[in-house]
Amino acid sequence: MWQTFLAVFCVSFLALIVMRPVAEKIGLVDKPNFRKRHQGVIPLIGGIALFLGNLTFYLLEWQQMKFPELYLTAVTILLIIGVLDDRFDISPFLRAGIQACLAGAMIYSGLSIASLGQLIAPFSLELGAVGVVLTVFITIAIINAFNMIDGIDGLLAGLSSVSFAGIGILMWLDEQYTLAYWCFGLLLVLLPYAMFNLSVFGAKWKVFMGDSGSTLIGFTMIWILLLSTQGQGHAISPITGLWLIAVPLIDMVAIIFRRLRKGKSPFRPDRLHIHHLMMRAGLTSRQALAVIAFGAALCTTFGVLGEIYYWNQWVMFICFIALFFLYSYSIVHAWRITRFVRRHKRRLRRKQSS
Repeated sequence: MWQTFLAVFCVSFLALIVMRPVAEKIGLVDKPNFRKRHQGVIPLIGGIALFLGNLTFYLLEWQQMKFPELYLTAVTILLIIGVLDDRFDISPFLRAGIQACLAGAMIYSGLSIASLGQLIAPFSLELGAVGVVLTVFITIAIINAFNMIDGIDGLLAGLSSVSFAGIGILMWLDEQYTLAYWCFGLLLVLLPYAMFNLSVFGAKWKVFMGDSGSTLIGFTMIWILLLSTQGQGHAISPITGLWLIAVPLIDMVAIIFRRLRKGKSPFRPDRLHIHHLMMRAGLTSRQALAVIAFGAALCTTFGVLGEIYYWNQWVMFICFIALFFLYSYSIVHAWRITRFVRRHKRRLRRKQSS
């Protein structure tokens, strides 16, 4: 297996170097604007590197994967649509429609949300036909959750790595080694992008993920969660799955509710995501990344421990709802929180200077 891991890392790393001049030539770059305050034009090739590294794993482990043709067809479509969106800015309704069609293909193949587990103990919530609608809705939601959270350097790679690591650990403990290896392989696919995105090799080599990469990550996440939380002998309970992706999911839902309450389109971008609020409070982008990634790691750890020690699912569900409302309150009262953080930082500076 180490040969496979080495191969996916090398393919992802080399793709980021080879595709850079191609992206600059065809205009597949991100330019600064009123929302994007980076310096210069940045190639949007992280998604292409992620796709090629992931494809390498699939080709090398083809016999062990479930529904390989369907998955690779779906992510290829998402890559093409994502690249076109990065280059030409496609309508969000068209993208959502394509994502819904891919969710329908998953349902047809047998991957869907059939049960929510014992959220109302001791009863198991079986969904029946409702599960079809919920699968489509959740697929679109998770894809766009990871798309919307990609706002500062390293954040998308960090949060998705935390989620894949949590799933991989649970799969390993349940002896579902194929899914575990895939999750760990995805960490190695993401590592080169994180290094380039965080300018480890210098600012001139910086790259962004782009919608092609964020949608691919979101689709892969829901695909793996469906494989691991549904069906006979599933290794992860559905509520644990929510804890594994808590930060991007809660951030997206809270932001959409806030936009709708203000009469704005839920697809209209703004600067009210968690990373924006932290930077407004005075944190640097690296500090915000560290705080958010640490919070995501805590949520994932809570979910992993809950699964290992068989905590009551309804208790974990109530805790998740409480976390959501706490976050929503923080968004609504962001000005109070940012003022408190700034005041606290000023006090620390005074003490250090005295």
